[in-house]
Amino acid sequence: MRVTKSSDGNTNKGNAPIFTGGDVWVRALAGSIGGQNAADDADFNLAVVQFGAGARTKMHTHSSEQMLYVVAGIGKVGTSDEEHTISVGDFAIIPAGEEHYHGAADTGSPMSHLAITRRDSITEVTGD
Repeated sequence: MRVTKSSDGNTNKGNAPIFTGGDVWVRALAGSIGGQNAADDADFNLAVVQFGAGARTKMHTHSSEQMLYVVAGIGKVGTSDEEHTISVGDFAIIPAGEEHYHGAADTGSPMSHLAITRRDSITEVTGD
């Protein structure tokens, strides 16, 4: 068993090339996500991702499903064909291979979500 206390570990400014439009902070809790790593052998990647107002991911895909659970603020998740405003308690499942983005976008509010993918998932940035 491993317990991660809120005072343990690091929240690092997201510097992965997937982020755009503002400040993003990533706290990996299991696996590796958003350019940050947690030292364990979980079967999945799990992170808290905090987007400053206006920040979001670039269009990208994952080789596994991605699940997003909003824990604070107002954000957006979308594809080239549709866009949804999301807020606290909302949950999104993005199918493997679907080009999408997520973040605070143009809501004027910061947004934080849990992001979950399979441990072996590969992320590919496909656009701006």
